[in-house]
Amino acid sequence: MSSLSKKSLAMSAARFARVLDANPALERTTPDHLADALRVAIYDGQFEDGEELNQVELASYFKVSRVPIREALRQLQAEKLVKIIAHRRAVVVGLDLEEMLELIEIRAALEGFLVAKAGPKLDAGALQRLHDLCDEADRIRDYGYNWVLKNWEFHRTLYKPSGSKAAIAMVEHLNLRVERYVRRSGGMKRLREAAAEHRRILKDVERGNFAGASTRMREHILQTREQVRRYYARGRSARRSAR
Repeated sequence: MSSLSKKSLAMSAARFARVLDANPALERTTPDHLADALRVAIYDGQFEDGEELNQVELASYFKVSRVPIREALRQLQAEKLVKIIAHRRAVVVGLDLEEMLELIEIRAALEGFLVAKAGPKLDAGALQRLHDLCDEADRIRDYGYNWVLKNWEFHRTLYKPSGSKAAIAMVEHLNLRVERYVRRSGGMKRLREAAAEHRRILKDVERGNFAGASTRMREHILQTREQVRRYYARGRSARRSAR
């Protein structure tokens, strides 16, 4: 059994249930649903960069023919998540270190802008939810999917009053692109640091120091950039030394 087959069998039903919950009108066997399920798995780091997505195994796992699998993979190729090569083989497309860092830098600029714009419009209900999310994050004990959900909810709640739907959508997409690399490079120390940074950003917002909150947000994202840079730079140096 190949590594992909083992990973496919290990994927939780809950993961795909979340896809169905988000798209209740989709049937399990449609190319759109299959593309959604595979996209989530790729973003979540279920597959390694460069790993083959075996169409026979995927068809068996999803209980469909290879026709909708091929269509789903074509969708993901258009999004540059997979690359279809000779003999219809499809492999996961990864980011190199420079691409990861650039995407995180773009995030920092966008999220600083969103904090400055949304801060003055946050109401008491939103501020209470942000405090609750900080408390919930403090109880998380691993850099897993639960942290990803709470972290994004904090950012989304903070930015929503800005009314900048396009910018928020861009930030979410950038987050998805780099999420698996951030999680691989992080650990409990960085998780705790990030949670503390959220509280400091929130404190500045409550004090009406929106410029300060904007600066702190950019610094918060750039700390993540540095975490990723150190982790992958070490790996690259180790590979060079092994040659």
